[in-house]
Amino acid sequence: MAPWVRIDGDELRVEDARIIWSPAVCASADGIAFWLRASGTRSVMHLAGWAPGNAATDLDGTEVRIENPGPDAGVDGRFLTSARVRFGRVTSERAVVSIDGEVEALEADDESRTSFSADLICSVAPVAERDHCIGCGGPLDRFAETRDQFVAAFRISQRILPVLCPPCTGSVERPCFCPTCGAAFTDDAVSTHGEEGRTGYSARCPQGHLFSGALPG
Repeated sequence: MAPWVRIDGDELRVEDARIIWSPAVCASADGIAFWLRASGTRSVMHLAGWAPGNAATDLDGTEVRIENPGPDAGVDGRFLTSARVRFGRVTSERAVVSIDGEVEALEADDESRTSFSADLICSVAPVAERDHCIGCGGPLDRFAETRDQFVAAFRISQRILPVLCPPCTGSVERPCFCPTCGAAFTDDAVSTHGEEGRTGYSARCPQGHLFSGALPG
């Protein structure tokens, strides 16, 4: 059976589903934060969570309950209010996921909830490593910081690398080097697009790594 999301009696076709993950500490416990997105002819579902473990394969056979998904979680254009995510047959590249949950009503003054369910086959990948400054190509490891943030109701700590090293911050007009491998972008490999009123970029290096985003500052 093809992957699907079912809500309000309608079965929405899912054409692509993916999970990206990153190591993250929560309440002094080692674990991984994960972000799941399923899409079809329209954006279907997106949610995030945290689970104990060291890699995505540790999700195999586990269940994660998300009681406070936060404002960034939604299904078919509605805010998600709770979800139970069950992982089965998880490898480093693929996962079978079943989800049951509830979403808010469409009208702001309507406090009713609607149930939804989903059966998905997801691609799995870690968050892209970015170890090189996109301005000069130099290493960023010594500029790493540990930051706290909320993923759903989980307060996690992660090691974060900047996109630009301090000497390049504020002086770079467009991406010059791949943040993953440090290879130089050719001029024809960098495209410009709008991003919430700011200039954003997409660039693919000769090794095939993709950068997409706005420059800080």
